[in-house]
Amino acid sequence: MKGFEAARAEILDWVSEATQTPLEQIDLTKPLAEIGIDSLDAVHMISTIEAIIRQELPEDIIQRVSCLSDIFDMMREKIAAA
Repeated sequence: MKGFEAARAEILDWVSEATQTPLEQIDLTKPLAEIGIDSLDAVHMISTIEAIIRQELPEDIIQRVSCLSDIFDMMREKIAAA
């Protein structure tokens, strides 16, 4: 399993590519929709995160998080608990 920082960097690269937004312009506190992540992208992003960290996230994660910062907090907890 990757460490948190490596996983976070890989996910940010994915978000940057998916939204065509330079990394330095991605606001981790903005709602996912505001940074260009629609519901289909969100599902793909969650499955990408699960593959990167090699753990399942809660099924209702999309309803439980509002921004990338929330997702990274949950990821950090999952990685630390492993």
